[in-house]
Formats: sequence, structure tokens, C-alpha cells
Amino acid sequence: MPISLDFAIKDISRKKDMSYPYLFILILIISATEFSIYFGSSIGLNNFIQYSFTNTYFFSGGINIIYTDFNNLIIVLMMILAFTVVIIISCTLVISKKRDIAIMRALGSLPHKLYGFYLTEIYVIFIIAFFIGIIIGILFFSIFAYILILNDFALTFQLDLIYTPILFASCIAGIFIIPGYLLRKIGNQKIVRNFSKDIPYNYSASKSLKLIPKWLSSIGLNFKISVINTIRKKGEFKRYIIVFSIISLILFTLGLGTIVLSNSSYNWVKKSQTENLIVIGHQDVVYNYSLMYEMFHNPDLVVNNNIDFLQQDYLFNFTSLDGLNSISEIQSKEFRLINFIEAQELSGIHITPEGGYISIGQNRKGVFPVIGVNDTNVLQNFEIEGEFTTKKGTSSYYAVIGDGLAYNFFDFSFDQAIFFDELDYAFDISGVIIDSLYSGYASYIDINKFRESMNLTSNQVNLAFIQIKPEAINNIQYELETVINNSLGQEFSYLQLAPIFEKNLNFVSNLGFFPTILIVIMSLVAILSLYNYQKGSIMEKVKDFLVMRAIGAKSKIIRKVLFLEAMYVIIPSLGLSLGVGMILNSIFIFERVYLPNILVPFLFIMILFLAYGLFNTLSLYPIMKKLRKFTIKDFEMY
Repeated sequence: MPISLDFAIKDISRKKDMSYPYLFILILIISATEFSIYFGSSIGLNNFIQYSFTNTYFFSGGINIIYTDFNNLIIVLMMILAFTVVIIISCTLVISKKRDIAIMRALGSLPHKLYGFYLTEIYVIFIIAFFIGIIIGILFFSIFAYILILNDFALTFQLDLIYTPILFASCIAGIFIIPGYLLRKIGNQKIVRNFSKDIPYNYSASKSLKLIPKWLSSIGLNFKISVINTIRKKGEFKRYIIVFSIISLILFTLGLGTIVLSNSSYNWVKKSQTENLIVIGHQDVVYNYSLMYEMFHNPDLVVNNNIDFLQQDYLFNFTSLDGLNSISEIQSKEFRLINFIEAQELSGIHITPEGGYISIGQNRKGVFPVIGVNDTNVLQNFEIEGEFTTKKGTSSYYAVIGDGLAYNFFDFSFDQAIFFDELDYAFDISGVIIDSLYSGYASYIDINKFRESMNLTSNQVNLAFIQIKPEAINNIQYELETVINNSLGQEFSYLQLAPIFEKNLNFVSNLGFFPTILIVIMSLVAILSLYNYQKGSIMEKVKDFLVMRAIGAKSKIIRKVLFLEAMYVIIPSLGLSLGVGMILNSIFIFERVYLPNILVPFLFIMILFLAYGLFNTLSLYPIMKKLRKFTIKDFEMY
């Protein structure tokens, strides 16, 4: 075994009271990061992975894009947190070894040998923590994935070959550069300066306080002691505030983002699925049409696009259903035509923000459902960008396309047109809607233009929709069946879409489960980081408090001082997380979403403040218990 590795292992074991808490924090942070990477990837929120779902259109529309942006933001923040914690803990370990380095140098050890010894020790701790963290992160992901699968939530497992290697490589390089520089700096310092550890060797207690520290010191003795302790260990204060600022930022972003995205996506899907909707048509048409909605939440389902919905057996005259007018429970009705038609993306010209022009379009082709509608009586109130218009004047025809089609079939949909082969007509795009039908890959055009192009009579349709009063289905079943059988025949039927719509909404709601789990995990990280960080530096603080106890200070005073020292970090961390969090959220997820009340972000910060205060108080009890065990004799050991 190399000498440096043997030294590192023995030193870690010899000072396990300090090494193990740091090792535990690293494992916790890395496992949380790995969990977020794998969980986000498993539900289709990773742009680096090609998913092999049977339904190739599954979850690829506007909701996926905004959740993916959110997921990427969280993963990047988690990786920044993991990297920062690795570097900070490595630097803290180096600082804690200053006295050992000074003694070894005094005994004749060469600086470059010491550099190799302690850098190896840092790498050993990191590598152990990293691989244990990966295993624990994947293990916890597997547990939660199993729970979601039991609740019919579609998941997939893909080995991460992007984020994890980047995190590992960046930490390896970061340790070499930053703690490595600190080690070299310490190795070149005068030996006597290295005995000061985290307190600067030139620190002067007689130096007057300024601004906020001066004001805080004037409040009382406990505040004055805590301010002095913070100032003389400002290195520890800076490291601590960086970690908690990032943790608070992640918690703030997760909390606010979960509310905003869950509320927005739920309402978007709900608006595309009118409540109490019943579809009427030929049994084959109705069945396949309902499956097109089910594709939104089912990655293993895809409707055969070779079906001809315009064959004569499927068509009927909408005047045949005039008998529905006598059913008082029916609030409104609508008639449509649907069929699969080959579509082609047409090229266009896009004006850039700088005022230039670029040619767009890749002539993509595909077979998708096209629906003929009368845009004046469409039952759904879609979330739309643009306007739901299928015809202007007598000759201009437009298509309204779903979000899946818009974001995967076009470069800039509003600057392009879509050509339907069988219709032999190019439609400009007037609007993009968030639609759950066929995973958002359907197009809506003028029903009269549809009939004209397919040589159908002016009254022919293959789908009818009725919206009924709530809880009225049991009262109208007999009348509805009678009208359908008498007017259209035994091959025609009706179907309530509510059960399928509810599954689609449940799928969207379950997307909020991912950030909710991360909130719980990051809260645990915050609690344990607070405790272990204080515990990890307890040897540095114990002498101060032993002196205070020797001159008559009670445990209650020491506990208050420790509490105040932590609050000096927590309060500015929350302020930073609020400011940076609002900026990041507005850039990545606030576009076209339903924004909460302006007081909600401040409410989150208040909740975090109260939670941190509680964690701070609770973490002091085991620390104070440990402090009481020390006596003045322990000065010889530390």
C-alpha cells in the first residue's frame, strides 16, 4: 500500500470524531443528488435520454418541456450544492489539519510530502462518500419507484452517464485546485502561523466592530459573544453561509415551483377535457377516440394510425341526433370529423430578435389525427397561445395544433404552415393548444373545409359530443340509448370520458410527487447538515466554552450563543435564496404559468425561517450534552 494512502486511512480512523460527520454529510448530499437525477430521468424529464416507450409521443408536449426545465434547474442546483459541500468540507478538513501539519513540518517533513498525504486523505473521504452516495441514491430511487409503479405511474430506469460523471470529474478537479491550493499555502507558511487553525493568526480582539456587528453587540452580552465568535472565525462563517444559501435556494425553488407547476399543468389539462363530456359515434370510432385520450398517461398505448374513420359505416348525418334536443339534462352539443392524415411541416422564414431572417423547417412528416370542428362552438376551453381560429374570410384556412406537434414537429410553428396530404391543402397555424388528445399531436381545422376536401356532404360527421349537467348521467341513460339506437343503429353507442380524463389529471398531479419527495429529502439534508456541521467543528469550539464555563457561564448562555451564531448564517442565507430564487424561477418556469399570490414566496421564506429556527434549537441539545462531558483536562488532547 502506498505510504500516502496508508497515512490517509490511519488519519481518518484516528480522528473519526471529525472525519465521520464530514463523511456522513458528503454521503447524504451525493445520495440526494443521485436520487434527484434518477427520479427526474425515470419520468421522462431528461433531455439526454432517448426513451423507448411504445407510445413514442408520450409526455413530449408543453408540460414536459416546462417540467424538464424545472428538473434540469433542480439537478444543476443539487450538483452545485454537492460540489460546494465537497469543496467546503475538504477545505475544512485541511484547516483542521493545520496544527498537525505544523508539528510534522517541525519534525522535518517536507512540504510536498505533507501535501500528498493530506490531499490523498481528502480524495479517500470523497471517493468513499461518492460511491456509497450513488448506491444509497439509487436504492432510495428504487423504493420510491416501486411505490409509484404500484400506483400505476409509468417509470423507466436508465443508467445516468451524463450528470454523475460530470459531478465526479468536477469534484476531483475542484479538490485538486481549491483545497490543494490551500494545502500548498499552509505548507509554505511559517510554522507558528499554522497553530491558529480557523482563527486568523493576526486576529485582534481589540479591533472595533462596525455597522451591523456593532449594532448586534449592543443588544446584549449573548449577542456580543456570538458576534465576536463569528468574526474571529469568519472563514467558517463564509463556508457555512454558502452551504445554507444553496440549500435554502433549492428548498425555495422546489416549494414555489411545485405549487406553480402543479397548479398550472393541472388546469391546462383540465381545460382541454371538458367536464361531464360524453362522446357518441360508431363503437369502433368511440373506442379508438377514447384511447387517444388515454395515450396521455399511458406510455404503452398507441392507437393504430392506419384506421380509416371516414369509411361510410362510421359516418352519420348530425341532424339524425335532433332527438337529443328533448333531453333537458344536456347543456350543449358539438359535432366533429376525425381521421388520420399524413402531415408535412412546410418551411418558413423566422425573424430573429435582432431583426435578421433565418430559414426554418426540416420537412418533417408523420401521420396524425386531424379533427374538423366549427370553431364557434368548440366545447373545450383550451389553454392556447395564439387564437382558436380555423377560417378567416372565404379563402384563408388555419390549423390549430396540439403542443406535442408544435414542439416536436416544427421549428417555429407560427412562422410555418402544415400540409395535409389527403386534403391537398396547406394550413397556416393560428394557435397552439395544450391538449391531452393523442398526447398533443392532433390538429384542428375547419369542418367544412374538411368535408369539402374529402367529398363529404355538408351534414356528415363521425363524432358527436354532449355536455350534461353534473350527476345527470344516471337519469338520461335510457333516453340517450333510445335516441342513439333509433337514429343511428345498434352499431353506434356513447361513452363517458370522465374516467379517462380523471386518470390524465392524476398523471399530472403525480408529477408533483417528484419535487415533493425532494423537498422532504432536502429538509432532511438541511437538518442533518446543521447538526453535523456544528458537531464536526465541536472540537474547535469546546475550548472556548470550557473557558466560559470556568469563569461562571451557565449552559443556558452557551446554548444561546450557539443558537445566535447559527441564526447569523440562516437569516442572510434565506435573504439570498429569496432574491436568487425569484430570478431563477422567473427565467425557467414562470412563463405562461398560473402565478400564485405575491405573498406566497415570502410565506415560503417565513416557513423556512421557522423550520431552520426549530432545527437549530433541536440540534443544540445533543451538542450541549456532548459539551458537558468535556473537562479542562481535555485541553491536553486537543
